[in-house]
Amino acid sequence: MKKAIYHSIWISSLSVLLNFSFKIFLARFISKADLALYFTSIDIFTMTLLILVGFRSSMVVTFAQTKDDYKILNVFKAVLFVTVLVVWGFIIPYLKHKIGVHIDYWYLVFTVISLGFSVYYTNLIAMYRMYKVINFVTFLEPALLIVWFLVAYFFAHTHGLQPLFISTIMTAFSISLYIYVKKTKEIRSVPVDKPKHQHDTQKFLKNSLISTIEFGSGIVMMYTAVLLIMKYFTLGELGDFQVIVKPIFTYMIMLFVFPIFRFVLPELSKLYSEKKFDELREIKRWVLKFAFSVSITFIVLSLLFADRFVLFTFSKEYAEASLMIIHISFFFIFVILNAYQISFIKASGDFLSALFIRLWGIVSLVIIFYGIYFFYSKNIIAVIVALIGSYISMFLVSLYKERKILKGLKE
Repeated sequence: MKKAIYHSIWISSLSVLLNFSFKIFLARFISKADLALYFTSIDIFTMTLLILVGFRSSMVVTFAQTKDDYKILNVFKAVLFVTVLVVWGFIIPYLKHKIGVHIDYWYLVFTVISLGFSVYYTNLIAMYRMYKVINFVTFLEPALLIVWFLVAYFFAHTHGLQPLFISTIMTAFSISLYIYVKKTKEIRSVPVDKPKHQHDTQKFLKNSLISTIEFGSGIVMMYTAVLLIMKYFTLGELGDFQVIVKPIFTYMIMLFVFPIFRFVLPELSKLYSEKKFDELREIKRWVLKFAFSVSITFIVLSLLFADRFVLFTFSKEYAEASLMIIHISFFFIFVILNAYQISFIKASGDFLSALFIRLWGIVSLVIIFYGIYFFYSKNIIAVIVALIGSYISMFLVSLYKERKILKGLKE
């Protein structure tokens, strides 16, 4: 698990670099209007398929408890099929007639189908804890996206939106095929335990839905900060946050927080179901060391280079962004620790508490912001402090819940 997380950080860094480079490359060959339509379409497809992301945590936890992969996958296939049909029937016409995505109908249909396959197989490898495959797919996706675009644009001589959608479709299908081959070999070579007991399908679906809402609430919290800046501060301050602060914060979460959900959660689920208290405590100690090392490094780099980075990469107009970055760096440790706590709570099967903690984070962000803004300072830093405060408040509530679960596990 630890090795998988370290590999994930390096591979995710490379993936971010490839994605960013690809966008710069696309800007030279594809018109700005076509790129806007393409990325908007992919965002809408992705947000619509978000319900399927919530199944990942629930699949991991349920499989760890029951080993009944056959029924879990059958339920997921049924939900996936219905979701793809809904997207086909409602989202594609919206993109064609409201957004104005002028491309043949079947490009959009195959995009939905290919993304559906991709979601199914990426959830599957998460459930089976196939860490090496998960890491390789993280790198493979942007690499294949670039290769298929080059083939479609330079060899097939397609133009406009066509090479973009072709690369997306072929990448999703290629990843699905790769995972299918790897899964077939590995699952057959390592026998899966027989089901421990029948799992409650209704409970599985409920946990999946709760997990989806919980995942979405994390996105809502970030956009709540954006809305507060839009309402109470200037366009320039909004630019500082949107152009520099939010992307850096997002990249830090992608590199150091997502691996907690991707790799630590499956291990916690397995150990919790087996009631291995010492091993759970060992993972907690490692996460603490990991969080402190990442946080201290982030603080040092921010203090030494935040000003220079902003001025060198952008301009003096964005100078205030460096102060926001420094504030976030001092409290990033709570973001990592809260990710562990949420994972542990989910591993215990208490998905509802995980959701309530996320919702409390949104509420506390708003309360802390208005408390600072109306009674202390009307500076843009009020939003940053409120964002930080929301993670600290979630950390404290999660800590109480975590200790309560551990106490029950000992008994």
